[in-house]
Amino acid sequence: MKKIVFFLSTGYAGMDAVEFCEYDDDVTDQQLDNDAWMFAIQHAESYGIYPECYREGAGELGEEFDDSYSDNIEGSWEIYDSGKHDGYAVGGDVPFKD
Repeated sequence: MKKIVFFLSTGYAGMDAVEFCEYDDDVTDQQLDNDAWMFAIQHAESYGIYPECYREGAGELGEEFDDSYSDNIEGSWEIYDSGKHDGYAVGGDVPFKD
């Protein structure tokens, strides 16, 4: 099993978070990239922030979101390293490190 740390950003200060997941050893970088993006979207939506592409499709779906849109939603990942990632809280803010 691989332990993965996901870093999630809404594009706004103070709203970053981390998530930890375990994957089979044969997981691909592409799958991890896709999961990072999906986790980032879910995290941003919890703050009422949606990807800019949602605005374009909202009219076609007959619904409008009264919330914010951002082109700066990002997700990235790293293989878990206890020396580097211990102290991060799941779903919490990314701790400031020098």
